[in-house]
Amino acid sequence: MDRDFRQGYIDIDFHTERFESATRLLLRSAVLFFSNLPFLAAVTLVVFVPGKLALQLGCYVMDVPAGGILSYFLMDLSDLILGALVVPAAIYGLVEKLRSGRTPPLRECLRWGWRQWAKMLGYNLVVEITVALSGALLVVPGLVAMVRLVFTEAIVAIEADREQHVLSRSSGLSRGHRWRIFFVLLPMMVVDLAGTFLVLGRLEGLTQSRVALALGDSLFSVGGQWTTAIVLLLYLGVTDLPKPAPARQKTGGRPAGTR
Repeated sequence: MDRDFRQGYIDIDFHTERFESATRLLLRSAVLFFSNLPFLAAVTLVVFVPGKLALQLGCYVMDVPAGGILSYFLMDLSDLILGALVVPAAIYGLVEKLRSGRTPPLRECLRWGWRQWAKMLGYNLVVEITVALSGALLVVPGLVAMVRLVFTEAIVAIEADREQHVLSRSSGLSRGHRWRIFFVLLPMMVVDLAGTFLVLGRLEGLTQSRVALALGDSLFSVGGQWTTAIVLLLYLGVTDLPKPAPARQKTGGRPAGTR
């Protein structure tokens, strides 16, 4: 995939399934996630474990309570910072797996993730602020904003240098599909909310060990890659993609119709 680095975007030059059914897409995302779980766990933990350990070390030095509000805020902020590297790296690896059936080297995936890190972080911050401000008015506008901007990470990771208007591109791709996108995301929102309360309850018992807190937070982030798989399949299912050129048929000897 050296050509992707040279041209500044990832080629989608393989057949993809259109997004027609929320249920089918959820099932396909489960297959994609669990069949690539070793890769997704590796690309997540290799970034999150040292990042979370460094955060806990900084909190320890600055005497920030492990179970306080500031600590949880910093953990969420670190999710954005570290995720901006992990998500494009994960998408890079998943696209290559879908294209060729092989998983590229972890170093190559992280190289692409680092290439897109600053852009991904900037747009993720904008999306988080937009959704939060919309949700502060009413719940529905927040959900609409979330659905409208759902493709932001996939666009940054795949279209990269080719697309400079990421938010408007995401809004355009979601148009005409938003109810179905919402029904795809709804189960994941419920699971994420339940998982958050469950993990926070468990983390309360881990606050005596900052190392355990960092490791537990990192493992929780691995499960979040299921959402990455969902968004990737949604993107591939709604965007206009170039179709692979049909294979040329060998006629042998002279072209057909000649004498």
